[in-house]
Amino acid sequence: MRTGKEYLESLRDGRKVYVGGEIIEDITTHPMTKGYAHAIAEYYDLHLAPENEEICTFVDEKGQKQSMHWFIPRSKEDVIKRRKYTEFLCRHFKGGIFTRPPAGMNVVMITQVDDQEPWAQNSRFKNGQRNLSGNIQRQWDEVTSKDHAISPMFLDVQYDRGRDDAMAETPMLSILEEREDGIVVRGWKAIGTSVPFVNHLLIGNLWRPGQTPEQTVYALVPVATPGVVIVARKSNAQPDADPYDRPLATIGDELDAMAYFDDVFIPWAQVQHVGNPDHAKWYPQRQFDWVHLETQIRHCVHAELMVGLGLLLTQSLGTSTNPVVQVQLAELIRFRETCRAFMIAAEETGFATPGGLFKPNNIYIDFGRAHYLENQHKMVNTLIDFCGRSAVIQPTKRELDDPYIGPKLAEALRGSEISARDRIKIFRQISERFLTEWGTRHEMFEKFNGTPLYLVNLLTMQRTEYQVDGPLTQLARDVLGFGDTADLGKRAKEAELASHYASVRFQPEYARAQDVRDGYIGDDHDEIAAE
Repeated sequence: MRTGKEYLESLRDGRKVYVGGEIIEDITTHPMTKGYAHAIAEYYDLHLAPENEEICTFVDEKGQKQSMHWFIPRSKEDVIKRRKYTEFLCRHFKGGIFTRPPAGMNVVMITQVDDQEPWAQNSRFKNGQRNLSGNIQRQWDEVTSKDHAISPMFLDVQYDRGRDDAMAETPMLSILEEREDGIVVRGWKAIGTSVPFVNHLLIGNLWRPGQTPEQTVYALVPVATPGVVIVARKSNAQPDADPYDRPLATIGDELDAMAYFDDVFIPWAQVQHVGNPDHAKWYPQRQFDWVHLETQIRHCVHAELMVGLGLLLTQSLGTSTNPVVQVQLAELIRFRETCRAFMIAAEETGFATPGGLFKPNNIYIDFGRAHYLENQHKMVNTLIDFCGRSAVIQPTKRELDDPYIGPKLAEALRGSEISARDRIKIFRQISERFLTEWGTRHEMFEKFNGTPLYLVNLLTMQRTEYQVDGPLTQLARDVLGFGDTADLGKRAKEAELASHYASVRFQPEYARAQDVRDGYIGDDHDEIAAE
């Protein structure tokens, strides 16, 4: 377990980072980046505080105390333990304003750790056979023993999606050369979050039609590797503002970024898999299942904060007993409780993976994320309605401190049993989160994180239990008096075959067992796979 000071020192490694067009020499001191860097340093120190030992640490199988962000659940109790840890972090950082602290990114490697050998066995090489066995475990041992931070970079540059053969023409990351000691790669990975602030990039693929063997690369690459260039968007941080006026932007901005690999050499020891696009088809959703679990927990904390802000705001305005307002508050509360219900259902109906982990049920994670995304805008609009004109008009701290106008503002803006300064804090929090460029970026991240809403819903219809010949239609068939369902089942399987081909859901035998447990395919699909 490393300290915040050690974390900051690890970022001074010569990495090449652009932020808004400016090269940042030291991201720990530059005004546009230092806020978030120091916030993550605080994150690391949280794990070392004695009062947080129970919730933020665990003892691994070697008897070493570790930060909970490395904890892999092997039972439902373990899942709940990790959930409480994630909730603790979200609450500490202003109700989950940081979407990608190390706890939310390290988990992306769990899928590889859970089922390691297929990544090596299914690699394809141009210049003789290589042995990648054991690489994933060695990489995992390295990052956990050094308490490093990882950022996944799986998305590739947008291209002409009207034709599959355009994929090979894009400047996405590709292998230029296979050597005895490793590979040389060139090209872009399109997006990752907090990339300037991590130690390693976990590069991979979210497979798309037309992907070539040269474009199929999974590896763990240090950010400071020669030739790696990070290009981050303009920072929305406001380091010079008063925290009273900008309660969130003054903390920092976690920065989304692209990464360019300029003829970068990657030793074989850092490689997990290469050269097999068919392998990349098997993992696009499962790779991020553990990330989506963290997302669902954060959404529950977001919803709780919305309820709390609504209750405090309406009390301060004296509107909380108004029948119309009470109905709106009830909708906010139902939103929060429904998000929690999906989270609990995912835990209660979890299952064991092939590697012996306990995995919360994907279907309730997806349903929960969809419910949040579908209703979040309505809940935000309710909060803004509660604010009225105060959503956009609030005096600054400087005005409140002014000896002439300050007392007059304090008298005019005080609320029911609350001072003007405290009531304005509520308005400021709502405005910062939902009406500023800083807040809009946060909202857009949640909207497209991992999978957008339409794809979350589409994944539901790829699951066996929701097919026409699955168990969900049994009651309807009984009520209708349908007899032999063989023909119905045959037609359903044919339709499902086409659906599976379209969504690339077929697995080789070693991966198929996990997909059966994940609900992606059923046990009776051997004949379809063969066909």
